[in-house]
Amino acid sequence: MLRSTHAVVNLPAFLKNIRLAKRRLKPETKFLAVIKANAYGHGITTVGEYLEQSGLVDMLAVAIPEEGVRLRASGVTLPILILGVTDPDHIPAVVGNELTAAVFLPERIYAFERCAVASQKTAHVHVKLDTGMHRIGVTDDAMLEDLLDAFDACPHVSMDGVFTHFAKSEADPEFTHLQAQRFDAFVAKIRARGYHPIVHAANSAATLDFPELQYDMVRFGIALYGYHPDAKRSPGSGLTPVMSLITYISNLKTIPAGEGVSYGLRFVASRPTKVATLPIGYGDGYKRCLTGKTDVLIGGMRCPQIGTICMDQMMVDVSEVPGVAIGDEAVLIGRQGNEVITADELADKANTISYEILLSFNDRVPRVYEK
Repeated sequence: MLRSTHAVVNLPAFLKNIRLAKRRLKPETKFLAVIKANAYGHGITTVGEYLEQSGLVDMLAVAIPEEGVRLRASGVTLPILILGVTDPDHIPAVVGNELTAAVFLPERIYAFERCAVASQKTAHVHVKLDTGMHRIGVTDDAMLEDLLDAFDACPHVSMDGVFTHFAKSEADPEFTHLQAQRFDAFVAKIRARGYHPIVHAANSAATLDFPELQYDMVRFGIALYGYHPDAKRSPGSGLTPVMSLITYISNLKTIPAGEGVSYGLRFVASRPTKVATLPIGYGDGYKRCLTGKTDVLIGGMRCPQIGTICMDQMMVDVSEVPGVAIGDEAVLIGRQGNEVITADELADKANTISYEILLSFNDRVPRVYEK
């Protein structure tokens, strides 16, 4: 049984976005797809399996070990990088599932060594270098030397990669290149100690806008899902949004002028108004703060949302839609006729970013996958 409110995930759109990015890259540059946070709300196992089968992706990235373990349980065999910190208690699961951890503390290297020896395996890691994001990572030469000393003492821990994260690559070329200079200096010191790992720094924005900073591999995040990190540039980026959000009209009525709609009667009709009820609300992840600010596509027309968005339902003014009826499709994100509503549009009205919009829709909203 499929709920009438559902998200449609167009899997081939992922391949379009990957191919768009690869046109900017050297043939030998490896491609990492970031599918953390349930693949930005698109469904981590289905997306991971599909990307592996596509043959276009060399590595996947998640945020926490649990996400990597879930992918392994679903049969995904691609290398999987954990971008965040791995807690000591999770090291056995990381090593046992052949996941790759981000490291930047010597004591964590020693912990991985002990686990690798005990399990008769090799622990695989990428060194995180902090070049200006100031979130996690090696911050100075002394810290790097201590970390490299730990690697020298831990033969069962393999430094497969080193990476950094650009803080403003969608908006600040000068600072991005400054970070790259800092990164290059760190990498030179690592190579001088005899290590030659894969080097990567470019996130979505840098992949699209700074091909000179692709190094050995790029990490494609939000752009994989069809959105440029700079919302103003999404429309002309050539990227294809992957997710649509669809529901249907569950009730229809006409109210006279002077009548209000929904909790608090925040909307009062100034004329006879045809009101459609949709079975979706903030309990599904459609943000309450969008009340009175957004549109829904019905009959190929933009229809204003009216009244307070409820936990499970919301109302829309469909007075201008000819022949509107119960059961008609309503598109909250996506295209209908010549009109389109994007996650960027909703994000702008909710004072947030497309990432948060895509991540908002919970498991009450089933995902339907188009191949």
